Amino acid sequence: VSYPGSGERLAWRIIEALTGSVVGDDWNLSNKGYHVTTLKTSYPHNEGIWSWGDSFYDANIIFLVRSPRWAIPSYFDIKSELAFSNGFEDSKNRVRFTYTSRPAIYKWNRWVIANRGENFREQLEKWGWMIDFYMNNGRRAIYADGSSIIDAHCRPENEIIHSCIPKAIISYERLGSTDKLIGEAETMKLANAMVEGRENEVPMADRMDWGCGYDKVIDRRKQEPRWDSTTRKGQSETRRKYTSSSLGEINAELIRLITTYSDASTGWDVDPLANDLVSILAEYRAEIDAELRAIARAGAA
Repeated sequence: VSYPGSGERLAWRIIEALTGSVVGDDWNLSNKGYHVTTLKTSYPHNEGIWSWGDSFYDANIIFLVRSPRWAIPSYFDIKSELAFSNGFEDSKNRVRFTYTSRPAIYKWNRWVIANRGENFREQLEKWGWMIDFYMNNGRRAIYADGSSIIDAHCRPENEIIHSCIPKAIISYERLGSTDKLIGEAETMKLANAMVEGRENEVPMADRMDWGCGYDKVIDRRKQEPRWDSTTRKGQSETRRKYTSSSLGEINAELIRLITTYSDASTGWDVDPLANDLVSILAEYRAEIDAELRAIARAGAA
């Protein structure tokens, strides 16, 4: 599970290397169906759909997270490759264009500031909302009295899935790190979460080969077309800039999430999943702080 643009393609290639099984998708754009070991989705984001009913009742959810600083531009790339399609058929007809090219920088600049920044602001809100949704077992919203609106798919009485709480939070940045030790460690965390409690149900390579599976995937990056976001043609994603105001909004959302999931009064401070999430978010915040300082120095020069 992930916000769209968070590196799902890299993750599912690693999963396929570990399991020897294909990964399906919620819209079945890959034509692999739903009778698969693993399925990727961006639900409840509007780009995702809960299309598999209760066929993954016993599944272990794994949440892939990427810094919104980069996930939102990557989402924009996908939308551009799909020509901002609003329907399934249009999207399916343009699947062959995904992971092929990045639009011109001026198009990103125009999109991110459109409607006084509402495009960006809406996606930043959805990025954070998806984290809240899964950390709170499918919570869609909170009433004024503090009670929660829980997604129908996640309610125990509906018997659709045993839990919407992830078994692990996986960092895209760590998973795709140029530091082999960091990448392999995140791969181990991913693999362990997949088989936890399901050792006899999930086909998995021998543990001794997990690192090898990861290495093969990383070695093929930038060597094959449409492998993942790194194979896109066009100007580097590092040229996608934000204003200091927008970076400040990203920083504020990161602070909100870090504060929420390290709160001792609610018990999050001793929750292992929350601890891992906060550790990842702290890395994102450090990157945003560094970028804000660089902008400030450039302005003072």
